[in-house]
Amino acid sequence: MTARLGLDLGTRELRLLQADGRRLTHHAEVLLPEGAMVDGIPTSLLTTTVRSALDAGAFTAERTRVAIAETGTAFRDFRLPRLAGSELSRAVAFEGRRLVPMEAADVYFAWHASRDSNGYAVYLVAARRAMIDAVVAAVGAAGLQVERMDLKPLALARGMGVSDGLLLEWGAAEATLVLMVHGRPRFFRTFSLDAPPEDADAQLDELALSLNALVKFMRGAASDVQISPATSLALGGRFAFMDDGPQQARGRFDFNVVLPLPVFEAPADFPWQAHLAGIGLIRQGHWNSRLSPSQGGDTRVAA
Repeated sequence: MTARLGLDLGTRELRLLQADGRRLTHHAEVLLPEGAMVDGIPTSLLTTTVRSALDAGAFTAERTRVAIAETGTAFRDFRLPRLAGSELSRAVAFEGRRLVPMEAADVYFAWHASRDSNGYAVYLVAARRAMIDAVVAAVGAAGLQVERMDLKPLALARGMGVSDGLLLEWGAAEATLVLMVHGRPRFFRTFSLDAPPEDADAQLDELALSLNALVKFMRGAASDVQISPATSLALGGRFAFMDDGPQQARGRFDFNVVLPLPVFEAPADFPWQAHLAGIGLIRQGHWNSRLSPSQGGDTRVAA
């Protein structure tokens, strides 16, 4: 069985997860050194950090799938009317270039279209070419071959098994909040935590303030989506590793708090809850259509 590696590249954290078949075997969680990422662009410090984590954790996989944060990306969720399948790629390319406020020559596009009786629901992601190419180069210099790339919110939702509701991943130095609607991210944000990792109570207070502020923004920006105390809030990350973590969350967050279930086998002490984006990367067997405006067939970003 070929070992598979998921690399979750945040703004301040790096997480590595390896699986052999249906069993999780290796993991690493590392705070990125200052200067490893500059405006979403990796430096040689990222290469050094990845290589050190691979060596320290005795990872064996040579190919990896990478989840990136939203820095340097844009996404659009739009509809197209019914049209011939042969025309779909051209229509998505036209709308993508019209809707995304980035020069088409400077980005990689990725998209997925779901067909229904009224046409197509299209989810399109654009990511800066310079950023994607730099990540591929930095990870490659660490000895890994990048198979695919994905947006972290998509990988996180897949790893948590969430198609509707809110999800919140709490890391040592940052957190990610996503609003999922019918299997599509309508809003997502990764934000830094100012309190030190060892002060869990202070970080929880930060999470509560940020969650309330972001939900208030979402209610205005996505007024067609009902967000109420009955809305599920799936928790990942540090909630699982602190005493009464879910109970403390229920005392601070005015939502229906739920915990994801394991989808892979793992040793009893394996911290899989810290690697839900990596699990989402590894679980993804089918990668959707990709589009490059200049080459006509991008393989770098998966939506």
